[in-house]
Amino acid sequence: MAQRISILFLIIFIGYRSLSHAEDYKRTVITDPSISRRCDILTETRKEKIANKQRILAMIERNKHLQSVTPENKVTVKKKLEVNLGHLEHELTLILTQIQFQEENIVRKGCPGVTL
Repeated sequence: MAQRISILFLIIFIGYRSLSHAEDYKRTVITDPSISRRCDILTETRKEKIANKQRILAMIERNKHLQSVTPENKVTVKKKLEVNLGHLEHELTLILTQIQFQEENIVRKGCPGVTL
């Protein structure tokens, strides 16, 4: 009889503890719409910057291809392609820095449920 009462007490105690954890979780979930909007804006700007990075990488690949197929006697065209490649690589480093800053900003602002 004492074992049944102790088992019953244990089951009730565990049930109560799990219920209290669920209520604590409900209180800690962020439901403020301004935080959600801010996080949505931050993630959208990050997505735009990543899209820009992809475009710049595609332009770098095209530039390298154009440099490889340009005839040797087209000196000015080769020179312009080399200068353009330098500018593209500089833009790539800038956009990578911006993406890193944006990711740090998302973490710093405390956006819940955002995976980077």
